[in-house]
Amino acid sequence: MGIGVQRIYWLGVLLWGCASHPIAEKEPWSVGAAVLLRTQLDADAAIVAVDAGLLSRFYLQRDDRPAWCGPTGPRAQADALLRMLRQATDDGLRLEDYGLERIEDGLGRWRNPGAKPSLASTMRLEVLLTRAFLAYAGHLQRGRVDPRAIHPQWQAPMQAADLSGLLQTALDLQQVESALARLRPPQAGYYHLRQALRAYREIAAAGGWLEVEPSGGAPLLRRLVSVGDLAGGMVEWSRAEMQAGIAQFQERHGLDPNGHLDAPTLAALNVPVADRLAAIELNMERWRWLPHDPGTRYILVRIADFELDAVEAGETVLNMRVIVGKPYWRTPIFSAELTRLVFNPFWYIPRSIAVEEILPIIRRDPDYLQRRDMLVTTGEGLELVKVDPDSVDWADMTGDNFAYAFTQTPGPANPLGKIKFLFPNPYNIYLHDTPNTELFSERIRAFSHGCIRLEKSAELAAYALQQEGQWPLGRVVREVASGVNREIALGRAMPVYLLYWTTWIDAAGLVQFRQDDYDA
Repeated sequence: MGIGVQRIYWLGVLLWGCASHPIAEKEPWSVGAAVLLRTQLDADAAIVAVDAGLLSRFYLQRDDRPAWCGPTGPRAQADALLRMLRQATDDGLRLEDYGLERIEDGLGRWRNPGAKPSLASTMRLEVLLTRAFLAYAGHLQRGRVDPRAIHPQWQAPMQAADLSGLLQTALDLQQVESALARLRPPQAGYYHLRQALRAYREIAAAGGWLEVEPSGGAPLLRRLVSVGDLAGGMVEWSRAEMQAGIAQFQERHGLDPNGHLDAPTLAALNVPVADRLAAIELNMERWRWLPHDPGTRYILVRIADFELDAVEAGETVLNMRVIVGKPYWRTPIFSAELTRLVFNPFWYIPRSIAVEEILPIIRRDPDYLQRRDMLVTTGEGLELVKVDPDSVDWADMTGDNFAYAFTQTPGPANPLGKIKFLFPNPYNIYLHDTPNTELFSERIRAFSHGCIRLEKSAELAAYALQQEGQWPLGRVVREVASGVNREIALGRAMPVYLLYWTTWIDAAGLVQFRQDDYDA
């Protein structure tokens, strides 16, 4: 029954008598309240935006009995919700999204001695409180912004909590505050960013920081002390201490930790504190896109940090360095499900790489294909035909007349290394091993064409196969050593999230910032 039809129904109840209505039997005053409540359900949507169906379903389950307000005014849980809403900024959320001023005004009218607001204004407050709870709970649980609006291939994790049911239970148990608090992401990374947000807001409240000149001086000292890169409580610092403080600042911002005030360091020092606050809030939002269920196992690729985490029960159980896409071959932000592993994979070389990178090499070095154990084929599917590379006039071959495909067989020269991890996606992105392990020692590890190269592929394979029977690390190593191309399908797919964090807290408790090279 639509809200418009419901309104007509309830007005009829009010006009034609309601003494026998079930609501009247429970709370006589609430019959009139129910009528006014129904007229408010589709009001104030511009103040607090909530799915109309969710809002209506909550009150239908209650037989339209008010949840927050009684005959003598708002109940204690209304004040509990108000306390939580006032903390929304601690999660990088906006107070105006929850109609905080309207709620404070409505509650304040009831708190004035001798005040007795009208039933209409009380029911408006009632619905505003419900809207605020549902909106705030939804933002904590899934994020303020739907990631699919920015990254179309993002698959939102299944969330266990039904928000209307959660609200009813919270009211029944008088636990509105704790119910909302439990919706925050459980991962330590979110908690630590929340603390960093508070610290940087204190810096902003104190006036921020002064611009640092190339000569350094007092503004540099205050800047390094304020963020913990230089020990406070001292009158002066030695040259070595200053260089160490600058080096730590550089390390935290992804710069060369040389201890000198070079141009990139000055630029990072002079980023306004407001921009740093915005970065922390943005990255807290990205945490909210991930699964909150502590029982979920998933793989998280932190693109800007060049690292991967295997996560279980909200804790990182395996961490490794990774190599991601170059700025012009970006690793996209999306999520998918890991479904298959391939030991000793073939590399089916994309046409763009074949034409733009391999073909020029063949023109200079005709034996390149043979040395690299690459096959040349034409056609597709059942019509696929192997071609003798010596029969092709590579000198006259261009991108326009290139009618072949290159495939590199398993072996030490194969860029995919020994293991490939497949999670179907429209970008043809996957995780894989690599023979070029020396690149993992680089600080900025953006070298690939978009796929993610793994530092510990065997360990990740063993983790992914934990629920597939007897696949300990030793068996994975033996399978790789066999050189046999073999595909293993996972009985239970595992979520994979590729996210672009530009701010996080490292293992030492230091706030890390990175430049957004991807403009994500």
